[in-house]
Amino acid sequence: MNASMCVRVVIADDHGVVRGGMAAILSASGIQVVGEACDGPEAWNLVRRLQPKVAVLDASLPRLSGLEVARRIARRLPEVRTVMISMYDDPAWRTEAARVEAADYVLKGDGPEALVDAVQAAARGEKRLEPARGEGLPLSAREREVVQLIAEGYTVSAAAELLCRAPATVRSHKASAMRKLKAHSTSKLVQAATEAGIVRTPRAKEVPGV
Repeated sequence: MNASMCVRVVIADDHGVVRGGMAAILSASGIQVVGEACDGPEAWNLVRRLQPKVAVLDASLPRLSGLEVARRIARRLPEVRTVMISMYDDPAWRTEAARVEAADYVLKGDGPEALVDAVQAAARGEKRLEPARGEGLPLSAREREVVQLIAEGYTVSAAAELLCRAPATVRSHKASAMRKLKAHSTSKLVQAATEAGIVRTPRAKEVPGV
């Protein structure tokens, strides 16, 4: 228990109920939740500012995926460990998680003990994901970022501003994604990427009291 109390964690998921559930599970095990985020940019900013021992990230966060946040953490804050959580029980997603140096990959359908165990193991420096093998997701990290933002309703110009990239670069990533997914329009691109589980379309806004 004392060892767990030393583990500081940031959690990120766009579902408030899921975040609250994870925070309660981890806190009950003596793990200190120091920050919660609802999207990728907020998660990255919290991790940079708080520098927790472990970041628990939804693999497909809005605006900036959990995979990309994990990639940034591995490159810039290697002392922070990441645990990826996901609804996708798919070898391609596990491969992508391994590529961004995640310590573990936990399914949202797993029991609470799986999350606690993964966080504690990551904090000890254990890495349970095998090295990336086989093919991952069909789009590159940059292509996934662009398609996710397009699925969320961002224009190419707005996506470019958010990603700090030139509009021409974003258009190039979009065109490449369309070729790979054999989509001939923006709507077909979003449909194909969503059906493949590469991106998530925005959820309806929660209505208080409903």
